Amino acid sequence: MRPRTLALAALALLVALAALPAGSVPAEGRPPPEAVCGVCGETFEEAGDAAGVPLTVESSALRVRVGDDGVGTWTARVELDGESAATFRENPEQLDRVARRTFDDYRVFTDDRQGLETRMDGDTAVVTFEVPGMAYRGYGDVLVVDYFHDDEVSGTVYVDADRFVVTGPEESALLTAPPGTRTNETAAVWSADDGDPSSVGSQTYLTFGPDAGLATTAAAYASLAADSGPGVLTNVAWVAFVPTLVLTIGVLLIRHFDRRFDGDRGARRFGPVVAGLGVLWGLCLLVVRAFSGSVAAMAWLLALQLVALGVVSAVRPKALGFRRLVAATVGPQVALAVATAVAMPGPNPWFSLSALALEAAVVLFLPLGYAARRGGSTRPLSLAIVAAPVTFALPLVPFGGYGVLFVGILLVVWVLVTLATGSLVYRLGWALGGESARGHADDSTRATA
Repeated sequence: MRPRTLALAALALLVALAALPAGSVPAEGRPPPEAVCGVCGETFEEAGDAAGVPLTVESSALRVRVGDDGVGTWTARVELDGESAATFRENPEQLDRVARRTFDDYRVFTDDRQGLETRMDGDTAVVTFEVPGMAYRGYGDVLVVDYFHDDEVSGTVYVDADRFVVTGPEESALLTAPPGTRTNETAAVWSADDGDPSSVGSQTYLTFGPDAGLATTAAAYASLAADSGPGVLTNVAWVAFVPTLVLTIGVLLIRHFDRRFDGDRGARRFGPVVAGLGVLWGLCLLVVRAFSGSVAAMAWLLALQLVALGVVSAVRPKALGFRRLVAATVGPQVALAVATAVAMPGPNPWFSLSALALEAAVVLFLPLGYAARRGGSTRPLSLAIVAAPVTFALPLVPFGGYGVLFVGILLVVWVLVTLATGSLVYRLGWALGGESARGHADDSTRATA
């Protein structure tokens, strides 16, 4: 690699880092946060105090059911202290006035409420209303809830209820939901008890369908892509540009210094190093208790691959040719990604694709080093590694609630870890290529003799 190429890449990285804050910070200040419920927490208590009815919210739950016509029925159940509950039972009009004052005087996410009704159920205040136009019909009879989605920069929508649940029409199945949101077959749940996200992301989509089959799920993703196409491209560009550039520079640097690897340090020395990396990765997974989900399954596979490839390289280095290395690195990853996407329950089967992109990029350094040592074509492998940030971001960013900045920082950290690990894996591949070359040279010498 020419020094001029590396200098240009470094300059591009500096320009990107300098421009990133300007593009990620809005020109005007963010508006104050808005409550998703309004009558489920402190704002309701403050409105009660202002109306001369001191009250304490003991617990609260907000449930939204989106109907086939796209109209959402919002039901808030707020358990109150005994004194204020008795006051509202004796004077139901007072409860109605406090609820309406909460919505009028405080920042609440819903500003298009219709048919507001209030009543008492024992010590529980029940507030119901309807919100039209929360969803529309997409492809394949899929109901797309885009009410919480906003491509423009907006303030935080925080969950002021102890439990916030969104469901679709009766007997419908939840197909997609924001990353990090707890889900079941029919509902998306934000729950303070389980440490779920305390806010609803501005890129939140929910989709519901008549069933959870592959065809219906594909129709859901097609509907989301059609709805948020321009936003998808913009978000992916912001999230993946800097990580991709850093990863490109890292791969170029590794390739630039590979000629310094020549020497007596072969696969038998670097095999245990890579196996040790796999053991270390497995210990990290144990510490964080990664025992469920498609992402955890892919992560454990990466640990097993590093251990297995390191051990085989140390014991029988000449048994690993280029084709076997490619098959051993890519084959299990693709097979497990497909299996987990199909078999494991959940509204986001494409998370397996994101995990595949990140973890395959690490092990692909092995055949890359082998091909570089043997003088083979390295461009396809390099492109596959460099494309990992974009492949990872596509399923997450358009439909997620994490936010562009969080995912971008996460990817930069992953790139640095990948380059540190990949350089050692690349070194093992380089050593395996040298073992193969020496093996062919010995065979030629014996044939000549």
